[in-house]
Amino acid sequence: MIETVIYPFKDFYRRIKNVLRWLPTIWKDRDWDNSYITDILIKKLEFTRDFYLSDKPYSAEAGNIAKEIQDAIERLHMTRDCWEFYENLAMEELEEKWGKTTFEFVPFQHTEDGDVLTYEMKSKTEKVEGDEEEELYRKDFQKALDTSRKQYIKDKKEAYEFIAKNIDNWWD
Repeated sequence: MIETVIYPFKDFYRRIKNVLRWLPTIWKDRDWDNSYITDILIKKLEFTRDFYLSDKPYSAEAGNIAKEIQDAIERLHMTRDCWEFYENLAMEELEEKWGKTTFEFVPFQHTEDGDVLTYEMKSKTEKVEGDEEEELYRKDFQKALDTSRKQYIKDKKEAYEFIAKNIDNWWD
């Protein structure tokens, strides 16, 4: 009898506590970038993993489930942003071969009064001299970006396939 009276209060308290633990993640959320979707999914998986690492689950497989969820978190983290783990590494390798690239904005169009109307961005890479090397550099650049992008897409697909394969087992 007493539990029937107390349960709604306990449930309300649990829900408030849940909202508060989600607040930092939701506060940072923005609607225009897919990485925020991934951030929310990672946070949900972290909460679920933490549940399985606690003394609350009934499942005898709790430890294994927590490991699977951690694997999913790591896969999602790696593919959250294509720049951090893929394109940036490709650019670093390109820089080792060709040197640093600097950018400069130079006047492109002027008004009749001589004021600058528009600018053009020009790049200069240290070890690129002449049109032939410029063409080689552009090919290396495109190949590096294409390769990193393909690996990113492959890893992201594998991450979501891993989740799809295992998620139905992540309940207690």
